[in-house]
Amino acid sequence: MLFSQIIGQEDIKKKLIQSVKENRVAHAQLFLGPEGTGKLALAIAYAQYINCTNKQENDSCGQCPSCKKFNSLAHPDLHFIFPNTTNKSVKKDPESNLFMTEWREYLESCECYANPSNWYNALEIEKKQGIINVRDAATIMRKLNLKAYEAEYKITIIWMAEKLNTEAANKLLKILEEPPEKTVFLLISENQEELLATIRSRTILMKIPKLSHEEIQNALIQRRNVDINSAYKAA
Repeated sequence: MLFSQIIGQEDIKKKLIQSVKENRVAHAQLFLGPEGTGKLALAIAYAQYINCTNKQENDSCGQCPSCKKFNSLAHPDLHFIFPNTTNKSVKKDPESNLFMTEWREYLESCECYANPSNWYNALEIEKKQGIINVRDAATIMRKLNLKAYEAEYKITIIWMAEKLNTEAANKLLKILEEPPEKTVFLLISENQEELLATIRSRTILMKIPKLSHEEIQNALIQRRNVDINSAYKAA
């Protein structure tokens, strides 16, 4: 994911890029904002930029081996945790690792502008709600205690971090506070109040604002070939 592929958020992009240039990448960051702001897309683009081996002035190169693997969301040092539950394929002990194929396909279909309702539909979990349970926390801790495969940084993206249950959140607290060297956690959340205070206190907050009507309108025109009047009304 390139920063250039993300709608708006120019100030946030500049801050994230500058943090890499100045070697100020915080080890635990919370991307907080309402649905539709591109929080997850920003986190993925940021992760790609951090590990790009041929960084450009304002974006990843998109062509180095690292970028190509990030583009397919299949880099061995990029890890995801997200809400999940049992479905027809996974009948017990669900965890994010078991749904990675569905996750990559879903993110490709939505261009990394994910929302829980559509994700649950993709999982075909009917009326159940996803959570992030302690199995996810245990798995990610095992992975992060290993050496990086090929990137400079190991990066874990926790989407909808407010879905961490208490047991999972408590298990992650220590590694969030004292992670292995060259490890970055990017937490994505829409509701700060639903996050445990102990999780919030261990992260650097990055507030992601709503997109302006003009940004949405221009995106509809440029990316979806929507006529000006329809784009204006939709925005």
